[in-house]
Amino acid sequence: MAAPFQIQRISIDAVSWTPVTAPFDCTSFIVKNCDPVNAVRLRTSSTDSTTEDLLGPAMEQAVAMGFHRYRFLAGSQPLWLQATAGTGPVVLKFLA
Repeated sequence: MAAPFQIQRISIDAVSWTPVTAPFDCTSFIVKNCDPVNAVRLRTSSTDSTTEDLLGPAMEQAVAMGFHRYRFLAGSQPLWLQATAGTGPVVLKFLA
């Protein structure tokens, strides 16, 4: 069984959408924008701009399930990221 908590640091770019992939079944994850100047685009569907939101420079966004019977399943991709400029990085924190 995977550890109940995991931290990942990933690079993103302003051209392609990078998926956030759950490393194990988890109830929550946090996205931290480590870029002190540029925002990060967040989407729940990489092809649907109506699902987009922005995460400001040096900000965090928590995504959590309110009920423990619902989870982000291992291998699922609940979120997609794209830099508005630069290459991030972004830190992801997953909690089982």
